[in-house]
Amino acid sequence: MLTGRDVEESVTTTQSTPRRLMAGSGKTTGTLAAVAAVLVIALGAVLAYLIVTNRDNPPTAPVTATVMETSTPPPTATTTETQYVVPETPAGSAVVEGGHCLETEARSFGTDPNGQSLVCTYMGAGGGYVWVQHATNSGEIHNIGEPCDPAVDSVAQDPSGKAIMCGGQTWVGGP
Repeated sequence: MLTGRDVEESVTTTQSTPRRLMAGSGKTTGTLAAVAAVLVIALGAVLAYLIVTNRDNPPTAPVTATVMETSTPPPTATTTETQYVVPETPAGSAVVEGGHCLETEARSFGTDPNGQSLVCTYMGAGGGYVWVQHATNSGEIHNIGEPCDPAVDSVAQDPSGKAIMCGGQTWVGGP
Protein backbone atom coordinates (compact mmCIF):
# COMPACT_ATOMS: atom_id res chain seq x y z
CA MET A 1 0.00 0.00 0.00
CA LEU A 2 1.13 3.44 -0.83
CA THR A 3 1.84 5.86 1.84
CA GLY A 4 1.64 9.60 1.42
CA ARG A 5 5.36 9.75 1.05
CA ASP A 6 5.32 7.27 -1.84
CA VAL A 7 2.67 9.32 -3.56
CA GLU A 8 4.70 12.47 -3.04
CA GLU A 9 7.81 10.83 -4.49
CA SER A 10 5.77 9.52 -7.39
CA VAL A 11 4.40 12.97 -8.11
CA THR A 12 7.88 14.51 -7.86
CA THR A 13 9.35 11.87 -10.15
CA THR A 14 6.57 12.31 -12.68
CA GLN A 15 6.87 16.06 -12.62
CA SER A 16 10.67 16.11 -12.89
CA THR A 17 10.80 13.87 -15.98
CA PRO A 18 9.26 16.45 -18.32
CA ARG A 19 11.47 19.12 -16.84
CA ARG A 20 14.54 16.99 -17.54
CA LEU A 21 13.36 16.48 -21.12
CA MET A 22 12.77 20.17 -21.49
CA ALA A 23 16.16 20.99 -20.09
CA GLY A 24 17.79 18.50 -22.51
CA SER A 25 15.67 19.89 -25.30
CA GLY A 26 17.04 23.38 -24.66
CA LYS A 27 20.61 22.16 -25.07
CA THR A 28 19.74 20.51 -28.38
CA THR A 29 17.99 23.59 -29.66
CA GLY A 30 20.95 25.76 -28.70
CA THR A 31 23.36 23.44 -30.50
CA LEU A 32 21.23 23.45 -33.64
CA ALA A 33 20.97 27.23 -33.53
CA ALA A 34 24.77 27.52 -33.27
CA VAL A 35 25.31 25.18 -36.26
CA ALA A 36 22.77 27.14 -38.29
CA ALA A 37 24.52 30.41 -37.44
CA VAL A 38 27.89 28.99 -38.52
CA LEU A 39 26.40 27.81 -41.83
CA VAL A 40 24.81 31.20 -42.50
CA ILE A 41 28.13 32.94 -41.79
CA ALA A 42 30.02 30.50 -44.06
CA LEU A 43 27.47 30.96 -46.85
CA GLY A 44 27.73 34.74 -46.48
CA ALA A 45 31.54 34.53 -46.65
CA VAL A 46 31.42 32.41 -49.84
CA LEU A 47 28.98 34.82 -51.51
CA ALA A 48 31.10 37.83 -50.51
CA TYR A 49 34.21 36.11 -51.94
CA LEU A 50 32.48 35.40 -55.24
CA ILE A 51 31.20 38.97 -55.56
CA VAL A 52 34.61 40.48 -54.80
CA THR A 53 36.41 38.07 -57.14
CA ASN A 54 34.11 38.89 -60.04
CA ARG A 55 34.63 42.62 -59.48
CA ASP A 56 38.41 42.22 -59.70
CA ASN A 57 38.17 40.11 -62.89
CA PRO A 58 35.50 41.63 -65.10
CA PRO A 59 34.32 39.42 -67.96
CA THR A 60 36.57 39.73 -70.98
CA ALA A 61 35.24 41.74 -73.85
CA PRO A 62 34.85 40.01 -77.21
CA VAL A 63 37.83 40.42 -79.49
CA THR A 64 37.19 42.74 -82.39
CA ALA A 65 39.10 42.20 -85.63
CA THR A 66 39.48 45.03 -88.08
CA VAL A 67 39.58 44.00 -91.72
CA MET A 68 41.09 46.44 -94.10
CA GLU A 69 40.36 46.14 -97.79
CA THR A 70 43.13 47.07 -100.15
CA SER A 71 42.51 47.75 -103.75
CA THR A 72 44.27 45.37 -106.06
CA PRO A 73 44.01 46.03 -109.74
CA PRO A 74 41.94 43.40 -111.52
CA PRO A 75 43.95 40.85 -113.45
CA THR A 76 44.57 41.82 -117.01
CA ALA A 77 42.66 39.63 -119.38
CA THR A 78 44.90 38.11 -121.95
CA THR A 79 43.37 36.75 -125.05
CA THR A 80 45.15 34.44 -127.34
CA GLU A 81 43.84 34.29 -130.82
CA THR A 82 43.92 30.82 -132.23
CA GLN A 83 44.10 30.79 -135.93
CA TYR A 84 43.58 27.60 -137.88
CA VAL A 85 46.54 26.85 -140.04
CA VAL A 86 46.28 24.19 -142.70
CA PRO A 87 48.87 21.61 -141.72
CA GLU A 88 51.69 21.29 -144.17
CA THR A 89 53.57 18.12 -144.80
CA PRO A 90 55.36 17.26 -141.54
CA ALA A 91 59.06 17.98 -141.50
CA GLY A 92 61.35 15.08 -142.12
CA SER A 93 60.11 13.75 -145.39
CA ALA A 94 60.30 15.20 -148.86
CA VAL A 95 57.05 14.79 -150.78
CA VAL A 96 58.27 12.87 -153.81
CA GLU A 97 56.31 10.14 -155.56
CA GLY A 98 57.76 6.81 -154.43
CA GLY A 99 59.80 8.52 -151.69
CA HIS A 100 59.64 7.33 -148.11
CA CYS A 101 57.41 9.16 -145.64
CA LEU A 102 57.10 8.90 -141.87
CA GLU A 103 54.61 6.75 -139.99
CA THR A 104 53.27 9.93 -138.40
CA GLU A 105 52.43 11.17 -141.94
CA ALA A 106 50.26 8.15 -142.82
CA ARG A 107 47.07 9.18 -144.70
CA SER A 108 48.35 12.78 -144.94
CA PHE A 109 48.07 14.68 -148.19
CA GLY A 110 51.15 16.34 -149.65
CA THR A 111 52.13 18.11 -152.88
CA ASP A 112 55.34 17.28 -154.73
CA PRO A 113 57.50 19.97 -156.39
CA ASN A 114 55.61 19.50 -159.70
CA GLY A 115 52.22 20.25 -158.00
CA GLN A 116 51.07 16.63 -157.99
CA SER A 117 48.87 15.70 -154.95
CA LEU A 118 50.22 12.63 -153.15
CA VAL A 119 49.24 10.72 -150.02
CA CYS A 120 51.48 8.87 -147.56
CA THR A 121 50.44 5.20 -147.59
CA TYR A 122 51.66 2.09 -145.81
CA MET A 123 52.85 -0.44 -148.39
CA GLY A 124 53.31 -3.36 -146.02
CA ALA A 125 56.28 -4.70 -144.07
CA GLY A 126 58.57 -4.80 -147.11
CA GLY A 127 57.65 -1.38 -148.48
CA GLY A 128 57.07 0.79 -145.40
CA TYR A 129 55.46 4.21 -145.77
CA VAL A 130 55.64 5.77 -149.26
CA TRP A 131 54.25 8.84 -151.07
CA VAL A 132 51.83 7.66 -153.78
CA GLN A 133 49.31 9.15 -156.22
CA HIS A 134 45.62 8.94 -155.38
CA ALA A 135 42.32 9.44 -157.14
CA THR A 136 40.91 12.95 -157.27
CA ASN A 137 40.17 14.29 -153.81
CA SER A 138 36.59 15.60 -153.75
CA GLY A 139 37.48 17.87 -150.84
CA GLU A 140 34.42 16.61 -148.99
CA ILE A 141 34.65 15.70 -145.31
CA HIS A 142 33.21 12.38 -144.14
CA ASN A 143 33.62 10.09 -141.16
CA ILE A 144 35.00 6.58 -141.49
CA GLY A 145 32.06 4.16 -141.55
CA GLU A 146 29.59 6.53 -143.18
CA PRO A 147 27.93 5.27 -146.41
CA CYS A 148 29.43 6.19 -149.78
CA ASP A 149 28.66 5.46 -153.48
CA PRO A 150 31.66 3.93 -155.31
CA ALA A 151 30.21 5.10 -158.65
CA VAL A 152 30.74 8.75 -157.70
CA ASP A 153 32.90 8.78 -154.52
CA SER A 154 36.57 7.91 -154.47
CA VAL A 155 38.81 9.99 -152.14
CA ALA A 156 37.82 12.50 -149.44
CA GLN A 157 39.13 13.41 -146.01
CA ASP A 158 38.01 12.83 -142.44
CA PRO A 159 37.42 15.74 -139.99
CA SER A 160 41.12 15.68 -139.00
CA GLY A 161 42.20 16.14 -142.64
CA LYS A 162 43.46 12.58 -143.18
CA ALA A 163 42.78 10.73 -146.45
CA ILE A 164 39.83 8.32 -146.63
CA MET A 165 38.48 6.39 -149.59
CA CYS A 166 35.20 4.84 -150.59
CA GLY A 167 35.73 1.13 -150.06
CA GLY A 168 32.62 -0.66 -151.21
CA GLN A 169 29.65 1.04 -149.60
CA THR A 170 31.38 2.90 -146.69
CA TRP A 171 34.26 5.34 -146.15
CA VAL A 172 37.44 3.60 -144.92
CA GLY A 173 40.88 4.77 -143.86
CA GLY A 174 43.29 4.82 -146.75
CA PRO A 175 44.47 4.57 -149.39
